[in-house]
Amino acid sequence: MRKRSSRKLGSAGLGVALALTCGAALAQSGTGAPSGANRPGVPPPHGLTSAAPSAGTNTSDTLITARAKAALAGTDGLESNDVHVTTDRATVTLTGTVADAAQRDRAGSIVQHLDGVTSVTNLLQVGKPSH
Repeated sequence: MRKRSSRKLGSAGLGVALALTCGAALAQSGTGAPSGANRPGVPPPHGLTSAAPSAGTNTSDTLITARAKAALAGTDGLESNDVHVTTDRATVTLTGTVADAAQRDRAGSIVQHLDGVTSVTNLLQVGKPSH
């Protein structure tokens, strides 16, 4: 009889799992709009319009944030435990502390090259991370 090992899912892993779940749900529904919202002749339910930019923007920002956190967590030589990521309209802001300027620059470069990112505001401080 084999023992099953239990693994805890860290915050970065949880974020990635959430992002993948959201992405799969959006992919199944097409654009993330309510069923029927983008079909000609079919009115959206409850008077919703098919042009809901805030919903799409929020979803995109959430996915970008999750991807950025996962990319930073998976980068060798980058201590990302004290790096915080926020996204607003595809602009990613990095805050927190890293060990040296090379890590600060590397984090900004990694995030800048992610799909959907339009710009990066790198506010990372160089110093001793607080963990």
